[in-house]
Amino acid sequence: MKNIRTKLQEVYIPFIIIAIGTILLYNTLRWILDFKLGILPLKDDLLNFWIPFALPWIPVFLWLSKRIKILKVDGKSENKYFFYQFVMVAAIAIPIMVSQNYIEKSSFDLQKISTVSDIGDHKNEKYFKISSFNIDHSSSLPYITARTSGRNNDRLNYYLYFACPFEKNISVWYGVDFQKSIGNRSSDNIKDSEYRSFIKMSERDFNEYDFQNLRYFEKLGYSDDRDGFLEAIKNKYPEINENEQIILVPKTEVFENRLGNLLPWIFGSFGIGSLVVLFMVVIPKIDEKEFKNFKEKRPAKNEELEAILDFLNPKGENKGTAILMVLNILVFIVMVFQGLNIVSPTSQELLGIGGVRRFEVLTGDYWRLFTAMFIHGGILHLLMNLVGLGIGSVLLEYILGSKKLIITYIISGILASIGSIYWHDHTISVGASGAIFGLYGIILAFSVFNIYSKTMRKTTLSLLGIYAGISLILGLFGGIDNAAHITGLISGFIIGGTLILLNKENLILNAR
Repeated sequence: MKNIRTKLQEVYIPFIIIAIGTILLYNTLRWILDFKLGILPLKDDLLNFWIPFALPWIPVFLWLSKRIKILKVDGKSENKYFFYQFVMVAAIAIPIMVSQNYIEKSSFDLQKISTVSDIGDHKNEKYFKISSFNIDHSSSLPYITARTSGRNNDRLNYYLYFACPFEKNISVWYGVDFQKSIGNRSSDNIKDSEYRSFIKMSERDFNEYDFQNLRYFEKLGYSDDRDGFLEAIKNKYPEINENEQIILVPKTEVFENRLGNLLPWIFGSFGIGSLVVLFMVVIPKIDEKEFKNFKEKRPAKNEELEAILDFLNPKGENKGTAILMVLNILVFIVMVFQGLNIVSPTSQELLGIGGVRRFEVLTGDYWRLFTAMFIHGGILHLLMNLVGLGIGSVLLEYILGSKKLIITYIISGILASIGSIYWHDHTISVGASGAIFGLYGIILAFSVFNIYSKTMRKTTLSLLGIYAGISLILGLFGGIDNAAHITGLISGFIIGGTLILLNKENLILNAR
């Protein structure tokens, strides 16, 4: 009984306090900064999912990880506690995610106005019932785009947005959108056929659309859908101020029913998560040694965190590797906070932020050959490339040194971008993989010409086969720029061969 009381007091109750505090803190800040003051210009998917998922890791890691270690959990090293941390994070994150929808919908009342022009008097409101309005159907502006989704980007989603102007008003728009999802592994002919069919059916449905069939309007906040409507508007009015445009989408459900069962789900999800954590805390025994260290406030070692921080430290042992990885991560963070979709930004979004395409380069945007190697098409794309970059850089930095590693990375990346625009007429290419394949080309040269030891050569060739081989094979099924990969690999091999000709003895000495 004493042990149970100790576990509740030292682990479970602190978890409950931290969980409730984190949920309340985030929801309060979101309510004030976003819904009331409107000074949080971040997209809905970032505020509703990604930040709620990432935020709980901070308090769990800082204040609960040391307490979890007093539990005697079976497993290897630090990995045995990761599952506990993950469950605690989930128990906090899920209620935050569920509550975002509730807070947003409950923070605004339905504003009854006479005409569309009256919306200007309610800038911080979200829901409107307009007594009388007319739509200029003939002046509707279309925009079509596509995004991938699903595991391994196996779904291709088409979106067609129609921004329809209200009569006598050019800053308030009636938004109508259509969507269709198909398999992304289909052939180009099938995709083209599905695309044409989607356009034809959407245009037919739009021509028959009943603009008066609604109960109220919802004003779109920062979101991918709002961006889609804005792109439609900017095609005709490129000089408009995006922040002044109001996009209204029709809602057909009863306004009073908009909250549904969201509130019970918030408390229910927190209750279920808390109950799971309770069982996980109560069942294992106490590790007396760790408990003694904890009570005596001895610093608990966190080998995983220390290893990650050392690896990403630009002043550490692997300076070049750290600099390249941190640059890729920082650029992605900037992309997300500029409003790009964190999972699947569109081709036009990637082009706008610095992606490479033949037309832009040939008309003077040579800088894109450089910037494209630090831009990624979603978080999964980034994570995959960080793994490849980390492996390749570590295998080279102790031979080449930090400066040469970074220089060869950049040269390979630029040459890979050139290879991409030479091979593809209209493809927008982004990502570090061309530069990474350049590093693997150097590794291949060092393996072929015996810079690495015999034992090390087996390791390098195995890694090349796994990473490069799988990437090239996946590229055969579409969605991956093999032109950049192959150009990067060949460029790296040539660079590696040149380095060997110039300084073979030094390279062998460093490799040993």
